[in-house]
Amino acid sequence: MTVTSRSLARDTMLTLAQHAEDAMVAFRNRDKLAVAVGSERAMFQHAVQAYLKQAASGSDETRADLDWSNRSIALRNAADILGFCAFMGTELPDQHDVEELYRAALAQLRPLGTGKPALDRLSEVTTTYRLVRSLRVGGRHTEALREARLDPPFYKASGAEPRIADVQFETGACLLAMGRPRQVFKALGESGEAYWEATEAAAYSTRHRYGFVLALAEQSVGEWDRAIQRMEVALEHLVRHRVPDTRHLTYELSLTLTLAETLAAAFSRSERAVTLAQQALDVAEQIRERWGVIARARTPLSRAIRRVYGDLALLAAQLRDSTMAAQLGLRVCLSAKQTGFASHLRAAEPLLPPRIRGLVTQALAAERLTVAPESSQDVLRDHRQQQDRTLAVLRDTIQRRINPMLADMIVPTATDVSDLLRALGARHALDLAGLPDSLAEGTNWFRTLITPTGDVLFDNFVPGDHFDAYFAGRGGQQPFKDRLHHDDAQPNWHALAVEILPDELLHRLRESATEENPLELLISAHQELSLLPWAALKVDEAGTRLVHRAVLTHTPALTCVSRPHPPAVSGPALVQLIAENDLWVEGERQAWNLPVTDGPIPLSRCALDGEPPLPTTRTRLSDELLDPEEGWRFVHIAAHGDGTGLDQYLALPAEAAGQLSAAQALALRWPESTLMASCHIGRVVNVAEAEPVGFVMAVLTGGSQCVVAAIDKVPDVPAGRMSRHLVQIIRGGGVRLDHALRRAQLNRAREHELSWALFNAYVR
Repeated sequence: MTVTSRSLARDTMLTLAQHAEDAMVAFRNRDKLAVAVGSERAMFQHAVQAYLKQAASGSDETRADLDWSNRSIALRNAADILGFCAFMGTELPDQHDVEELYRAALAQLRPLGTGKPALDRLSEVTTTYRLVRSLRVGGRHTEALREARLDPPFYKASGAEPRIADVQFETGACLLAMGRPRQVFKALGESGEAYWEATEAAAYSTRHRYGFVLALAEQSVGEWDRAIQRMEVALEHLVRHRVPDTRHLTYELSLTLTLAETLAAAFSRSERAVTLAQQALDVAEQIRERWGVIARARTPLSRAIRRVYGDLALLAAQLRDSTMAAQLGLRVCLSAKQTGFASHLRAAEPLLPPRIRGLVTQALAAERLTVAPESSQDVLRDHRQQQDRTLAVLRDTIQRRINPMLADMIVPTATDVSDLLRALGARHALDLAGLPDSLAEGTNWFRTLITPTGDVLFDNFVPGDHFDAYFAGRGGQQPFKDRLHHDDAQPNWHALAVEILPDELLHRLRESATEENPLELLISAHQELSLLPWAALKVDEAGTRLVHRAVLTHTPALTCVSRPHPPAVSGPALVQLIAENDLWVEGERQAWNLPVTDGPIPLSRCALDGEPPLPTTRTRLSDELLDPEEGWRFVHIAAHGDGTGLDQYLALPAEAAGQLSAAQALALRWPESTLMASCHIGRVVNVAEAEPVGFVMAVLTGGSQCVVAAIDKVPDVPAGRMSRHLVQIIRGGGVRLDHALRRAQLNRAREHELSWALFNAYVR
């Protein structure tokens, strides 16, 4: 029943998300304060409270005779949001009985009582369907079946006749959940065939739902051939008769992916299964694009699509011997990470510099629906095509005037794997992603290894004891990641490498790479793996560190990569050393030949060729980086750092409020190479359902091609020594910043990992 269970869970999630999405869109369009609400959970709560208030007070409409309609819609919308939150495990402070809200919504439509004519037949049918679904999701199957036992006259002349298929689907889903798949045919088969062969009903797009649930019943009893045949017919009917709206896209996504999974489970028909899975991914992308990149990281459908990505990745891993499947798995993981950096910018709009704020505002305006949702399909289609053209022009403008990375962040597009392979050049690349799935059984981990010859190897892996011990803790012990600073306990770096790195990569590191001839490895980590000191991993039992066999670079997402490799560091260099609050910068001062002073070390222009340093004419680093005439090629900052997201900051006394935040850094013109010897500034963390946001992202977005920074707290003296060594290597001339970092790390590889392994080189 695994395939059937996953299919039902996914279909339920998508329909719940679709209706909750509609309710949230209506709420955001009406409530101008909605965009100011912080978290997704708070936004759901705010919407539910607003709808319940509307239901209690009628409405602000001038026509009092329509109060019943407004109250009913408000109650149904509140139930839709609460039902989705409950299914997804999002607890809201105010709890309400979802089924009672649906019943209350129906009561508003039936002033004369149940069984009497309703004031709005269409709303009566659609609300009844949602009540049936809610009862089924809550495990009240017998009650759901009783509510779903509706006579044809109930639907007749309501305008909602196509909803018969949705109610039939719920009937079949109830019986499947009760372990009675053979009764699905008895309950729906004979009467259903007669109805759906009728001239009028034969053209309803929803007819596919009837065929879909019968196919799930056949699938659950092992009739794989018949299930596949019925799904193929249902999908063909849907494609022929579908309406160009998001509801039909979610229908298509659910059915297409289930057919792909069924083919893979029954016959391992990889080519057809992969083709269907690719179609499902395309549909998922259409759904995300339709709801807009600004808001999509904080919407019901975006959360549902994320779990769909987990299902797609599991399917791709199941078909691992297929090149098409491997590339599909990579595309899925890249799409899952590309969840809308612009949504974070929108939430932090007051912090943004005017130029970035203006771009986000333009994107938001382009995505806003300016025609009525109930407009004709032709009008809606034309409007969306105009939106696409406007966003394409905006993306092109950002690419030309700023850089491609910011364009990808604000107006993302689907990844072209061929373009990515060209950008990777001669490097190996390792992409990792942690995704949920429709059965919500925790995080599934996926990894993709891309070789310099363009081979793509994709699989999923199950973290083991050493992974858990490092990130979560085991046996009552704190996680190793939290106690590296406090005691001498060390994780098993080799066992960690074996659990995380693909076998093929380990083989190449051991057999083909040497310290003198390392391979170049670009890593795009995800979630907690972003906080792993990768350089410290040991690739063999002899204790050979990963940094001994590879030049390591990192990227927040492979979609950020646009160049084969970063350039060699050149000058002039802008140097900001903050010798305050016990920050040790003596080694770095000596490396740049900066004079000893009793007071602060001035912001300085330094050459790489031995010329003496000179104080800059400005005291603020931000002012220097705003001036394009200065031509800075390298910046070195030593200062305390802290914070997260766009509030992450460097403590620079000359700046406003004594800090330079990541949001402010977005507006600066960062040079090709950047070294930041500051605690925490290299923390590029992919939190759940969001892209990483922080200082490194701001610097890369602002033009830097290689950034070296620490992912955690690093003791001042070791950090200063590492930076001094890096500067000495750089001043030797002709070296890339990532290569300089590796040489400095190799020089200190026998020391405690805290002194060298927490520094990462980030590239774009």
